[in-house]
Amino acid sequence: MNTRKLTLIVILAFAIKFWVFKPYVVTSNSMDSTLKQGDYLIVNKWQNSIFGNHIKPHKGEVVAFHYPLDKVSIKDKVVYIKRCVGVPGDTIIVRNGKINSDEQYIQFDFIIEDPNSMINWAILNNIDVHQGGKTINNNWILSLSDKQIKSLKNIDNEFVFQNLIQDVNQFDLSTFPSDTLKKWNRDFYGPIYIPKSGHTIKINPENISLYRKIIEVYENHTIEVNNSNILIDNKIVESYTFKENYYFMMGDNRHHSKDSRHWGFVPEDHLIASCAIVIFNIEHFSSKRLLKTIN
Repeated sequence: MNTRKLTLIVILAFAIKFWVFKPYVVTSNSMDSTLKQGDYLIVNKWQNSIFGNHIKPHKGEVVAFHYPLDKVSIKDKVVYIKRCVGVPGDTIIVRNGKINSDEQYIQFDFIIEDPNSMINWAILNNIDVHQGGKTINNNWILSLSDKQIKSLKNIDNEFVFQNLIQDVNQFDLSTFPSDTLKKWNRDFYGPIYIPKSGHTIKINPENISLYRKIIEVYENHTIEVNNSNILIDNKIVESYTFKENYYFMMGDNRHHSKDSRHWGFVPEDHLIASCAIVIFNIEHFSSKRLLKTIN
């Protein structure tokens, strides 16, 4: 191979790395069981490059984005990877931790009664369960998907599973927008409208907490709430038209994910790209994670 061809191959390789694909390492378990901590993956950087931002996530797609609440420039914000569960114009409702019954990939915390002392870490590792531990009276607390529950039931049909879902009437102050008018928690959340560019909504004291950050921080206006009046840029208003598109992101590991339920909407200009493929897992190498497509 001559020097010119070798040089072109090297240039092409670097172009693919820096302009087309970008690597990330998953640093938390918030996307179990889709993504594991230690997964080395690549995202399709072409969607958001020097040629413009072409990323338009579909509902259900796994997306890399910049964490909105970091108080630095967008490009310097921490990168998060979550699943897009709400696109601009959607209204979503979370009930029992789910948005719809098709979410088979998600998992929750369960208390498992193990009367015959069958569960051990060898069994759990074999079905890809790594989060949780043994408590008292032969009970375990484990983060499980439907598939993993079925696997355990095949081992012993006397297991009893209790899903640790929060009560529908329990108010969780850690959920966005931390408003006592909205008795929401991680498992019972919404309804909440996802803003769409050009859409106009009514603004009032009952819903201003949902959209205040968008209006003030992301779209650069001033807001004042004076009794029953909302003032934007010192003018009393009853409606607001959004300038930008926004998205709602949630982790598949619903009880171990800090996501839009806790910090709100993701502006379109914070999106990086859709996640393409897991190359391998750098913490626990396994052929199961080798070149695994992200669904």
